[in-house]
Amino acid sequence: MNERIRFLREKLRRRNLEGMIVSNPINIRYLTGIESEAGLLLITRKENIYLTHTMFLEAINSVLTINDEVVVMDYRGITNEEYENFFLFCENVGFEESHVTYVNYKILKQKYKVHNLVETEEIIEKQRAVKDSEEIEYIKKACEITDKCFSHLVKYIRKGMTEKEVALEIELFFRKNGAERGCI
Repeated sequence: MNERIRFLREKLRRRNLEGMIVSNPINIRYLTGIESEAGLLLITRKENIYLTHTMFLEAINSVLTINDEVVVMDYRGITNEEYENFFLFCENVGFEESHVTYVNYKILKQKYKVHNLVETEEIIEKQRAVKDSEEIEYIKKACEITDKCFSHLVKYIRKGMTEKEVALEIELFFRKNGAERGCI
């Protein structure tokens, strides 16, 4: 089971929300591991649905496992009736007010036929602030690599070098020593 989504569902229940539309790519990545700018994550009563475009389906499905409990769907294959059914019988559905424009708010409300779209007051951002054991390990690893990089730079930097040369050396050092994309 996806613990991050499970924890979010508990928070939504406590706020009397029967679902949520997650549109911030950073929050989607946090909850699912999906790295894409083109998609929405729907936390519905029954399931978690990630809506995206056809060209991203293969890459997204390669990231998810059965334990993630996320159904991936292509926007093009969804009918208006299906959009309306995602939150059927849901009185209150949360949305990310700091990431949704007013125009998009109106589109979401109309497309999903949600009676009451409710601001979630950065519920996921607050959840992201509390680190789990895996995240703590990543932070420790990042600190170790950074300390090693600093020691390396003290020996590497010399008079006359440009900032770009030093920045390139930092990036190469991080990559050679286990840093991953998006972590530097």
